[in-house]
Amino acid sequence: MDEKIEQLKDELRSKIFDQGFHWRILFIGTSVNGTTDIVSSLSRSLRNLGHHVLDLDTRRHRILHNPQRRQGGMGPVYVQYDKIERTVDRFQPQVIVCCAGGMTFTEEDAQKLKDRGIVLVGITLSDPDVFPTIRDHQLVFDLHTTNAEIALEMYREAGVENTVYFPFGIDRGFVTQEIANTDKFDADVICLGHATNRPDRNSMMSALAKKFDVKTYGRGWDIPDSQTVAGTEMVQALQGGKIHVNFPLTRAGYINIKCGVFESAGQARLVATGRFDEMSRFFTYGEDIIGYDDEEDLARQIGEILADPSEYERIALNGFRKVITEHLYEHRWMGLFDTLRRLGTEGASWLSAERRDQIETTLSQSLPRSKKVIVSGFYGARNLGDEMILRSISSSLMRADDAVQVYVASESPTQVEAAHGLQAFERKNHTVSAYQVKTASAVVLGGGGLWHDYTFARGGGLAAMFTGGTVSMAGFGILPLMGKVLDVPFHVVGLGVGPLTDETARKTVKYLASHADSIYVRDPESGEILRNLPVREELVHVGPDSVYAVDLTDVQAVVPPALQDLKDQGYTIVGLNLRPWAKEDMMAVAFNVRDAIVEVAGRLREQDKKLAVVALPMQAGQSMDRKAIGEVTRRLPSYIPSVFIDEAGELSLDAYIGALESCSVLVSMRLHAALISHRVGVPAVGLCYDPKVYRHFDEVGRTIDGLELTATPSEIADRVSVAISEGLSDAATQKVRTLEIEAANSLGHSVRAIAKTPAVPAVYEVPADGEAPTKKKSVATRQSAAHFAKMGATVEGIPGQTVRSDGPVRSGLHRLDLGMLMTSPAPGMKVEHVGVLALTEQKPTQIEFVLHSEYSNPRALGKLFIELEIGDYLFRHDLAASSEPVQLNFTTNGQKPVQVKFRVVAEAAAFRAKSWDRATNVSLEIIGTKHVQRARAESLIASAGDVASQGVG
Repeated sequence: MDEKIEQLKDELRSKIFDQGFHWRILFIGTSVNGTTDIVSSLSRSLRNLGHHVLDLDTRRHRILHNPQRRQGGMGPVYVQYDKIERTVDRFQPQVIVCCAGGMTFTEEDAQKLKDRGIVLVGITLSDPDVFPTIRDHQLVFDLHTTNAEIALEMYREAGVENTVYFPFGIDRGFVTQEIANTDKFDADVICLGHATNRPDRNSMMSALAKKFDVKTYGRGWDIPDSQTVAGTEMVQALQGGKIHVNFPLTRAGYINIKCGVFESAGQARLVATGRFDEMSRFFTYGEDIIGYDDEEDLARQIGEILADPSEYERIALNGFRKVITEHLYEHRWMGLFDTLRRLGTEGASWLSAERRDQIETTLSQSLPRSKKVIVSGFYGARNLGDEMILRSISSSLMRADDAVQVYVASESPTQVEAAHGLQAFERKNHTVSAYQVKTASAVVLGGGGLWHDYTFARGGGLAAMFTGGTVSMAGFGILPLMGKVLDVPFHVVGLGVGPLTDETARKTVKYLASHADSIYVRDPESGEILRNLPVREELVHVGPDSVYAVDLTDVQAVVPPALQDLKDQGYTIVGLNLRPWAKEDMMAVAFNVRDAIVEVAGRLREQDKKLAVVALPMQAGQSMDRKAIGEVTRRLPSYIPSVFIDEAGELSLDAYIGALESCSVLVSMRLHAALISHRVGVPAVGLCYDPKVYRHFDEVGRTIDGLELTATPSEIADRVSVAISEGLSDAATQKVRTLEIEAANSLGHSVRAIAKTPAVPAVYEVPADGEAPTKKKSVATRQSAAHFAKMGATVEGIPGQTVRSDGPVRSGLHRLDLGMLMTSPAPGMKVEHVGVLALTEQKPTQIEFVLHSEYSNPRALGKLFIELEIGDYLFRHDLAASSEPVQLNFTTNGQKPVQVKFRVVAEAAAFRAKSWDRATNVSLEIIGTKHVQRARAESLIASAGDVASQGVG
C-alpha cells in the first residue's frame, strides 16, 4: 500500500488546481492551533487555486470588537470597518472572507464594504453548537456557510436563506507534506481529540485499551501517558495509529462530521466512526471507512481488520483516494465559488436585483494566476521614506504584471499589511524566509541605502551571512541568496551603495551583486562604486531615487486640523525635519536651527507677517525625529507656534503631503523629506548629514541650498528667507519633473525584467515547525526556553485598588497583565510587576514578546506610559499612542538572571472617564524563544515606542 500511496501523493504534488479565474481575496481569521489548523488549511488552499490572498491574522491585527467576550467560535465578534479601511484601500479586494471565530460586521460597516462592490463571505466552522449566538448576525453576508447539515436545517427554520453547506476537508499540503515517522507514536488504535467532560469518549477508548494497543492525544483522557500534539507531532501521531476512532457527537449533543475524519483518511489511515447519514454522503461504510454501532461492535471490527492486513490496506487506500479526489479544501472552495458566481444570475432571494448585478460585475473581473514576488527591505519600521520606496516598487511591479502579488520581507509584518495591503513576513526570521522563498518567482532587494558598511562590523561582519545575521548587507543578503540556491531570480531595485571603506564589506557587496540578475542603483556614485569592485557593467543600471516614481496622484492629501488653523490665521508655515545623528552634536544643531527660525520670524515681522512651524518627522517614535525636532520647537518663543503632524503617534503619507503643501519652505535633514518637498513644489533647505543629501540638492539644481549640518543660524536663515520669497524656481521644478520621468523609466526597466520571469506554479505546503510566522500567543511551557518567575505585583496611588486574583493585575509563566481601576488618572498612579525572566538553559537566547494595548486617543497623549525594564534596557511607550500590537525582541547571553519590571504609570492628570479601567488594560506575552549561536551583550528591539540602554560603560 505504501508504494501506491506515495504514487498518489506524487501525482497530487504536481497537480495544479485552477478554476479558470482568480480574485483578490482578503482573508480574515486566525489559526488557533498552528499550521495544521482548519483556518490555515483554508487559506493555503485559496492560494493553491491561484487567488491573490491577503491574510489578516486577528491575533496580530487588532480589528475586532467583541462586546460579549465570546470565545470558541461563538458570536457576534465584529470586524471593524475603520480598522481595516486603510488595508482595503490599498489591497482593493473583490471578496472578503471572515473565517470562523464568530466574526461578522455591523450592518453599517457591511454596507460600507458593499457600497465599494466588495462581496462578503462568512465561514462558520463550529456549528451547530454556536448557531444560537450567530444566527441573527450572519445576514450581513452575501453568502454564509455552515459546516454541519443539521445546522443548515436550523438556519432555514429560522428564516436565514443566505447560508449554504461548506463541509470540512483538508488542503492538499496536509496530504503531501513529508514528515518522518517515529515509532513512539505507533499504536493499533488512536483517538486524537479532547476528552474533558466527555465520559463517552473515555469509556470507549478505555475499553478498547484492554484489548488493543491504544494511544489517545488531547486533554482529559483517562488513559495513561496521553499528551496534546500539534504541528509535526500531530501528523506523526496520525501516521503512527493504524485505526483512528472518530466520535461524531459534539459538546452540545449534536452529531456531525468532524475535520479529524479527513485528516486521518488523508494520512492513509483507516477511520472508524459512528454511523450517520451525513457521513455516508462523503464515504462509503465498509469501503472507504468502517462504521460502528457501539463499543462491542467497534472492538469486533477492529480485531477483524487488524487480523486481515489486505482488507485494512484496501479500505485505508480507498479512503485516501476519496479524500484527494473529492474532499480537499481546494475542492470545497471551487464548489463554493461556483455558488458565489451564480448569486448574480440565479435565485438568491435574499439579495436585491441591484446587489446581484453588483456581485456579478465584481466577480466577472479575473486576474492572472498569482505570481509571488518577494520585496525585501527596511519596511514596516515606521520610516515614511522607506514606506514610500515600498509603495513605489510594489505599485510598479503590479502595474507591469497584474499577475504579481507582492510579499514583503519586513521588520514588522503587521505594519506593512495594515498600511500597504501587502502580505508580509518577518525578514529577520530566516526559517520563515526559507519557507516563503520556495514559492517565489523572484526576489527584489531594495530600495534604500542597504549596501553600506555603517553597520557591517556591528552586525557581525561577514560571518553574519552564515550565522543568521539580521542587519547590515550580510543580514539583508541571506534571503536573496537562499532564493538563488532554489533558482529564484534576484533583482536589486533602487538601492544606494556606500560608503564602503571596509575591505571585507566591499567583497561582500561584490559577492552579492555578482548573484543578482539585474541591479538598479539610485545615483551615479553608487554605480561607480559597484563598477570599481568590479561588478559587470551590463548588470548595473543607474537612475534616480525610486521615491521620485511614487504616484502622488494616488495620495489623498489631508491637512491636519491644527495646521489648518494656523493657515487660516495667516501664518507663514515653515516645515521642519530633523533626525538623530550620533556623529554630530545634535543639541548644537538644534540651537542653530532655533536661532535661524527666530531670525526669519523677525524678518517676516518687519513685513507684518508671522511665522509658525510644522514638525514633519519621517521616522516614527518618541526617541527618533520627533525628539530631535522637539529640541527646537520647545525652545521657540511663544509668538512662533508649532504643531506636530504625528500627534497620534503614527505617520501617514496623506497627512505628510497635506502638511508639506501648506508650507512655504522645508528645513530638512532627511533625503526623502527634501525630495518629496520638491516634488510637491515646496523649496527645501537641506542640513546635509550624508553625501546622499548633498547629491539630491545638486540634482535638482539647488546646490546652494544644501547646507552643512553645522551651518550657522545666519546661513540657514538666509536660505530660508530666499525660499519663502522666491519659492521653487521653474528650473528646479523642471529638473524634478525630469527626474520623475527618469525614475519611472528606471523602475520600469527593472520591473519589466521581473515581469518577464516565468511564474512558478506555486504549491503551498504545510510549513514545517518554525517555518510559519510566529503566532501571537504564549508558547507552551515545554517548548519555551524562557518564562516569567518570582513575579510580585504592586499598586500605588490608586484608591481602593489592590492586587487580587480576579483583578486586572495578573501574572503567568508567559503572560503579564496590568490595569488600573480608576476613572481619573493622576500623577503617581502606578501598577507594576517585578520579577525575573528565567531561562531553561544558560545559553544565549532570543525572546520575542508582544505588547497588547487596545487604547488610542490623541487627547490622552503624554498622560500615561507603558514601561518595560528588562536587563539593562528600558522600553517606554505612550499608552494612548496606538492600539496596534508592539513587537519586542530581547537577546541575552544567558550568563546572568534577567530582571524584569513591567508597569503602567500615570505622569500627568487626564480627563475623567469611566473607560479608563478598560483603556489601561495591557498585556505582555512571550510568543517565541530560540537559542542563538552567540550574543556578546544584551539587546532590545521594539517595533514602536522608545528603547534606551540603562547600562554603564
